[in-house]
Amino acid sequence: MFSTRFYYTDVSSDITENDIDVVSDLWNMDGRNVYRGSRDPRYTHANVYWLYDEDLQRVGCSEHSLTDHADFELLWFHESEFATLLQEEGWQPRGDIWSHLPKHAFSKFVNEGWTTPETFLEKCLYGDVRVVTPQMIVKVPTVYTCPSCGTRSLRKTCAASVGVPLDFPNKEKVFFVDLDMIVYVPPTDSAVWIRLLPCDDGSPAVPQTSEAPQEQRESPCTEPSPPHPHQTSEHPPPQTCGQSAP
Repeated sequence: MFSTRFYYTDVSSDITENDIDVVSDLWNMDGRNVYRGSRDPRYTHANVYWLYDEDLQRVGCSEHSLTDHADFELLWFHESEFATLLQEEGWQPRGDIWSHLPKHAFSKFVNEGWTTPETFLEKCLYGDVRVVTPQMIVKVPTVYTCPSCGTRSLRKTCAASVGVPLDFPNKEKVFFVDLDMIVYVPPTDSAVWIRLLPCDDGSPAVPQTSEAPQEQRESPCTEPSPPHPHQTSEHPPPQTCGQSAP
């Protein structure tokens, strides 16, 4: 999940080893009753404390500035990976990708084994259809195009191939999918497009963190129709929610 300071990959509901046997008061943060663990020493960009519900399931974290403890951000886990990543509510599931494909396209993709997000995307590079996973938002894939043979691929095999970030020629034909190929529709005000679409100068909108040519040059992907589119405690802290955290 993204914060204004960092990208977190450790977002399971399991209690961290750092918080085992830690005694904590019950706090109300953003209207949720949670226990706060101890500072996680793995992170040095900020003082990070994981938050747990009353069943001791990890549900988010409190991230405090190293220089000003009152400068903090609350991050929450959501059911959708996209919502957790972007810290946005409103991402809605719309069935699997196959339910959005014509029958003949579904049969071709399944029969050919193009059933992962990467293999699906590889076969759509010559058209406007795109599939995007949460991992692809963190790091937009590079597409390699050969000026000699004209092939486009997610892998570089031609010495002359030139790599550029994946393009999104038609927003209406972008499918946000998880690894199980379930489609999620973003809220209308989602920040996902800021991260995916390039700036006016052609550079990626957000700096990115840190292969065989296809036999046919026409996209085998038949374009599917798009989916319908802080705190109080038993021992009160010095300040209230939205101003600081203990």
